[in-house]
Amino acid sequence: MKKLIPVAAAALIAGLLAFVLIPAKPAAPAFSLTSLDGRPVNNGTLNGKVSFINFWYPSCPGCVSEMPKIIKTAQDYQGKNFQVLGIAQPIDPIESVHQYVKEYGLPFTVMYDADKTAAKAFGTQVYPTSVLIDKNGNILKTYVGEPNFSQLYQEIDQALAQ
Repeated sequence: MKKLIPVAAAALIAGLLAFVLIPAKPAAPAFSLTSLDGRPVNNGTLNGKVSFINFWYPSCPGCVSEMPKIIKTAQDYQGKNFQVLGIAQPIDPIESVHQYVKEYGLPFTVMYDADKTAAKAFGTQVYPTSVLIDKNGNILKTYVGEPNFSQLYQEIDQALAQ
């Protein structure tokens, strides 16, 4: 019995340390926007899907550079429990966003964040910024600038497997 007490105490301490040292995944902040085609998009849209939210605008050089890879990612994961959501920032007028979406045939839902409410909620300040969210609505990773897409695919695959 005396040997069990130190073992139990060590297990309890290890559990507490793990709880304190392993960071919890923060929940995605609340947001509510309307897609360019008039559908509501909010946190409920994230439920049950791995989501890649990209904050961008059409005249942003980095955004334009990464967009073909984001389009390919959306296409590669089509039919899986994955979605890309584009949140255009009001640096460019909404007409420019509509034109860009039409011209490049973006195969995912795009919203216009007219007052930057969603951008502020997610804490974005530099564009492009993207956020990978798990099926439970928790933020897995934030990418400032263009992500390493081969690494992103691995992270998406891991999130889909959970």
